[in-house]
Amino acid sequence: MRLPTSVPSTFPPLPPAAPFRRLIIAGIAVAVVLVALLALNPFYTVQSGTVGLKTAFGSVQPEALPPGLHFAIPFYQSVVTVSTQPQTVTSNETAATHDLQTVQTAIAVTFHIDPAEASYFWQNFRSFDTVGQRIITPSVSNDVKAITARYDAQELVTSRDRIDAEIKDLVVASLAPYHLTVETVNVANFAFSEAYEQAIEQKQVAQQQALQAQYTLQQTQISAQQQVVQAKAAADATVATANGNAQATVLQAQAEAKANTLVNASLTPEILQLRALSRWNGVMPTYLTGNTPLPFIGATPGR
Repeated sequence: MRLPTSVPSTFPPLPPAAPFRRLIIAGIAVAVVLVALLALNPFYTVQSGTVGLKTAFGSVQPEALPPGLHFAIPFYQSVVTVSTQPQTVTSNETAATHDLQTVQTAIAVTFHIDPAEASYFWQNFRSFDTVGQRIITPSVSNDVKAITARYDAQELVTSRDRIDAEIKDLVVASLAPYHLTVETVNVANFAFSEAYEQAIEQKQVAQQQALQAQYTLQQTQISAQQQVVQAKAAADATVATANGNAQATVLQAQAEAKANTLVNASLTPEILQLRALSRWNGVMPTYLTGNTPLPFIGATPGR
């Protein structure tokens, strides 16, 4: 019996080695690319309150990227962020009023960058310090000088609300070409020179003294008028009393005269002798002249 010279295999044949190697190489290449991408960090996060600007070799794209995760091609693109939150620039200003008085004040301008204008801001200013020094501070200084020169020093105090509104409107108009959205313009109190402050204080003291003197004069006039009225009333009362007394005296005299007339008309010799007898004490005179009538008889002694 002859044995077979070869035994048939039950396993499939092995694939060629070249395609398998290509798969391995491709996998390694993909892994290397992924590792390289992760190492280059092509992903950018734009935080809330900011917008992103994608640049390509320094050229800024006009569209702003909203907050979130964004991708940029390594070595070609990058993402910069611009804050859209409110910013405040404060400047101290010295100006002259219409009546040539020196006045000082502080102006605080609060503004923000509109997302649609972020590309313009980045291309021209890059930072808020730059826009504050180059644009806002000089504009505010010119605007404050222009407004305060229209008014006298006293009007800056008495017309404060109107002047604040004029300064704000002029600042907003001056900053409009630079695509800055102005929220508020706060004007601090106007401060004048020490000499002017003393002059104002002296003027106020003089006004108070003048008012006090005017008040005193008015009180004196009122008091004098009251005294005149009282004196006139007293004089009128005296005149009225005198007139009343005179009239009473006249009436009394008239009454007495009338009474005397009536008495005289009613007195007869007999009545008079009767009244004399009623009052006589019964004593006769010691001496009688020749022409002296006898008491209560009416005849002389020689008759």
